[in-house]
Amino acid sequence: MKNLRKIFVVAIIGLILVSGNAYAGGFVKLGRGLTNIISSPGEIIYQPIVLQQTNNVWVSWLGGVPKGIIFFPVRLVVGIYDVITCPIPYPKQYAPVVLPETLFEGFKAVNSI
Repeated sequence: MKNLRKIFVVAIIGLILVSGNAYAGGFVKLGRGLTNIISSPGEIIYQPIVLQQTNNVWVSWLGGVPKGIIFFPVRLVVGIYDVITCPIPYPKQYAPVVLPETLFEGFKAVNSI
């Protein structure tokens, strides 16, 4: 099993390196995917903060927490998708599937308002 894991990691890195002149995009997609997998539980906190920008506190927490619970697995699945497909330039030019690209960018945008 450990050998299979090593072969998989080497194959992914190899595919990234041979994916043409845009190989850096594959590494960005891999990093974005890992970041989204790790930070996906943060959606439960992030969504109420976003809703609070345009609503009162009660609406933001009573609507934002359930929205965060729904978006948590969405960001997790998108992160897994990015990791698995990191050598493939799809969507066009390794574009993000969800916005914000990572929760860290989302928190940065909310704090700058």
